[in-house]
Amino acid sequence: MSPALVQAIFGATVLTYFVACVLFVILLANDRFAGVGRFAPRVLSLGTVFHSIHITASSLVFHVCPVEGIHFALSIVSLLACLLYLGIRTRYRIDVVGAFVAPLALTFLTASYFVGVDQPDAQYRRAILPIHVAVNLLGDALFLLAFAAAVAYLLQEKRIKQKRVEGFFKNLPPLDALDRAEHRFLLAGFPLLTVGIVTGVYWAQGVEAGRAADVARAAFGYTTWILFAAVLFLRAAAGWRGRRAAYGTIAGFSFAVLVLLVYLLRGSWGSAAVALVTSR
Repeated sequence: MSPALVQAIFGATVLTYFVACVLFVILLANDRFAGVGRFAPRVLSLGTVFHSIHITASSLVFHVCPVEGIHFALSIVSLLACLLYLGIRTRYRIDVVGAFVAPLALTFLTASYFVGVDQPDAQYRRAILPIHVAVNLLGDALFLLAFAAAVAYLLQEKRIKQKRVEGFFKNLPPLDALDRAEHRFLLAGFPLLTVGIVTGVYWAQGVEAGRAADVARAAFGYTTWILFAAVLFLRAAAGWRGRRAAYGTIAGFSFAVLVLLVYLLRGSWGSAAVALVTSR
């Protein structure tokens, strides 16, 4: 398979996700064209097919295993998030949350295009590394869905407080549905994050320590775990619901994204950038 064909598949994926974004916005905001907007999940499903083909083709062309290299991290997170959303959207009555998931998936996919292919060194090729990367990517996909539900919750709560019946976000799901979905996504992703941290500590024993990127990645990873653990604990012990849980989820996801960014910027210029940030 030629690189030109891989680029064509990538373009088809981006275009399909973009069309899904437009349709989700129509579904979210316009009752008049709601019939057209209902095709959004189907278009997103088609996008995941193109996306899966692109990841497979790219890994074959560049000879990089998707769960071994860092190049595909953002791309795989967006694909997993879309697949998870499509699998649970009906059960949790969160169809229009796709209006947040699809743009995030498109953003992550497009960002992955600007990251060079990263071929791991021989010292990184350990059996633990694919497991470490896989559980972290799946966990990040679940956290992306939790983040989308949290943002939708805050928007819906604001609409209700302002007693706005009409408006751009009038078709958002009920607050209870959004709060429940956010909590379930966190519950599913938290064990994966824990496994990712444990395997990361084990894997890092054979990796050069003390680099700015390694320190920042560990710090952001532990902060992510603490924030999500606090949200889940306070929800169970102190009855945290709604807005406070949503803000905690958004904060935790922000640090999870920082972990991904450190992975992607761990080259020479990336390490310098991380060192500058951590020195402040």
